[in-house]
Amino acid sequence: MNNRREEIAQRRRVQGLSQEALAAHLNVARTTVARWESGEVIPLPWVRPRLAEALGLSLIELDLIFTPDATHRVARAAPTTTEPPCAPGLDDETLWRILMGESDGLDRKQFLQLALATGAASALGAVEAAASPTSVLDPRSVGSYVTIAAVQRDLYWTLDSPAMLDVALGHLRVGTGLLRASRHGSELSATLAAAVAHTALLAARVALFDLGQPRIAERCFAMAESASMEAHDPWLAAVIAGHHAFVPGFAGDLTAARCHLDLAAVHLRRRPNGLISSWVGCVSAELHARTGDGAEARSLTDRAEQALARPADVPEWFDFYDASRLAGFAGNAALLAGDSVAAVGWLDRALDELDEKAVKQRSVVLLDLAAAHQSLDADQGAAYADEAMSLLETAPYSAAVGRLADVTSRFSGTPHGARLIERARVLQAV
Repeated sequence: MNNRREEIAQRRRVQGLSQEALAAHLNVARTTVARWESGEVIPLPWVRPRLAEALGLSLIELDLIFTPDATHRVARAAPTTTEPPCAPGLDDETLWRILMGESDGLDRKQFLQLALATGAASALGAVEAAASPTSVLDPRSVGSYVTIAAVQRDLYWTLDSPAMLDVALGHLRVGTGLLRASRHGSELSATLAAAVAHTALLAARVALFDLGQPRIAERCFAMAESASMEAHDPWLAAVIAGHHAFVPGFAGDLTAARCHLDLAAVHLRRRPNGLISSWVGCVSAELHARTGDGAEARSLTDRAEQALARPADVPEWFDFYDASRLAGFAGNAALLAGDSVAAVGWLDRALDELDEKAVKQRSVVLLDLAAAHQSLDADQGAAYADEAMSLLETAPYSAAVGRLADVTSRFSGTPHGARLIERARVLQAV
C-alpha cells in the first residue's frame, strides 16, 4: 500500500470512522473507500471537499496525500486510474469536455441533442479536472457571474429545456474556471462558490425534472454539493441535498434517498429555516408515498404544513416552494396512498394558488387531479388530463410526462381512454 494513501485510513481511524461510516457520509460505496485506501483509485474531484472535511484536512492537505509533488494539484491532473467510466467508448473526462464546450470534435449542443435523443448522455466527468482555469479572479468578474446566475434562474420558467441546460452548463464551465483561480477560504471565493452551486443545481433540475436525464443530474448535483461546501451556506446545501434525493427516489431507492434527506436535515440543524424544512419534509413525503409508505407520507406532510406556518426568512432564490407547492406535494402523496378524496382537496387548492408562471408545475397538478377524479368524476378527470396534455404540447416537462402512463391506464376502458392514450403516446414519443 502506498504510504501516502495509508494516511487516508489513518485519518479515518483518528476520526473514529469505519469504512462503512465514511462511505455513508459521502454517499459512496464502502468498496470505493477501500479502493482509495489501497491506492487503486483516487477520489474524484466533487467528493474531495466532503472527504477532506470528514478527515479533518484542508483540500490542499488532501491533495498532497494523492499527489506527492506539491506543485501539481490533484484536481488539475489527469489521474492514471479512476473509477471506471459509466459509458463504453467515452471516458468521464471526455464526455464532460464535450458538454463543457472543450472538445475539438462534436460540440456541446450537438452532443446534447444526440444524447437526449438516444439516452446516451449517461456519464459526466469531473468538471474541476476538465474546466479551463482563468488567470485572475476579481470582484467585478464575480459580481458579473453572480448576476448572470440569477438571470438564468429566472429564465428557467420560460426558456425551453434543452436550451436552458446548454446555457447552464456553459455558465458552469465559466464558474468552475473562476473558482480554480480563487483563493479558497476568502469571502470572494465563497460568494462565487454559491453562484456556481446555484448554476449546477439549475442544470441538475433541468436535466432531471425537465429532460428526464438522471445521470446528467447526478453529476451536476455532486458538483453543486462540492461548490456549496466552499460557499458555507447551510440553506443552499440543504436544498441541493433535498433535490439530490429525487434521483434515487425516482428510481425507487428510498434508502439512498434518505441519505440525502438526512444530510439536508443536518444542514438545517446548523441554520434552521421553517420554509426550507417544510419543503424537505414534502420531498420526503413524496418519496415515501412513491415507495408505498402512505402513513409516513401523511405524517410528513402534516409536519411540513406546521413548519410552513412558522415565520422564516425567504432566500430570494428559493422560488420553487410555497403553500401552493405544499398542497401539490400533499395531493400527490394522498393520491399515491389511494385517498382520492383527500387528493382532490389538496390539488384543487394547489391549482388555485399556483403562480401563473408555474406552467410546468401546473401540468403536474392537472395530471394528478385527472388521476384522482377518475374514480369520482371521470368526465372532469378527462378534462383535466386534456388540459395538462395541451400544456405539455407547448411546454414539455419530463416530471409530468412521466405521469401519463398512470393517468391513461386509469382511463383505459372508459369512453375517454382511447383518445387520452393516443394523445399521451404522441407526447411520450417526443
